[in-house]
Amino acid sequence: MAEATAAQIRAEQLVNKLWRDKDVGSKVQKLAKETFPDAEIHTVDETLEPALAPFRAQNEALAAELKAMREDREADRKAAKERADEDQKISFQAQISKARDAYNLTDEGFDKMVERMKATGNYQDPEAAAAWVSSKEPPPPPPGPTFGPQSLNLFGSQKADENLALLHRDPERYADEQFALFQSDPDKYVAETFGGR
Repeated sequence: MAEATAAQIRAEQLVNKLWRDKDVGSKVQKLAKETFPDAEIHTVDETLEPALAPFRAQNEALAAELKAMREDREADRKAAKERADEDQKISFQAQISKARDAYNLTDEGFDKMVERMKATGNYQDPEAAAAWVSSKEPPPPPPGPTFGPQSLNLFGSQKADENLALLHRDPERYADEQFALFQSDPDKYVAETFGGR
C-alpha cells in the first residue's frame, strides 16, 4: 500500500473537519450519501435522532411550561404592583383628608397645602403641609353672632336708660316699679324684658 501524500493527508483532515462541523457537517454527510449511495454513511441525524427525540420533546414541553410559569409570575407581579399602588393611593388620600380635617382647612387652604407639598417635594407628611398652611394663615373668625348678646347695656352705659339708672340709685324703688309693671300686664312685661315668646 502506497503511503499517503501530504495533499491527501490535508484533504482527509479537511473532510474530517467538515464532516464533524456543527454548521455544515450534516450537509456534507448528506452530499456524501447522495454521491456514494452504496456507501454506509451514518449521519449524525440518523444516529442520534432516535435517542435525542424524547429529550427534545421533553425540552420543548419544559420550555412551554417555563414560559407559562413566567407569564403567570409576571401577571402576579403586575397585579401585586397595581394593588400596592392602589393601596398607597388610598392611604395617601386618607392621610390628606385626615390632615385637612385636623386643621379645618377650607378648599383654598387645601389647595395651598397641596401646593406646599409640591414645592417641598414632601408627599409623605401631608399633616406638616397642613400645619404650615394653618400657621401662615389663621382661620377667619366665624361669621355672624357668637353665643350670647353682642352688645350688653348692663349699666346703661351705652345708651341712656332711666330704669337702669334708677336701679343703681335706688334698687328698692326700681324693684317696686318693675313689680307693678309685671302685675299690670305679665305677658307684655315678659315679652319686653326677655325678648318675647
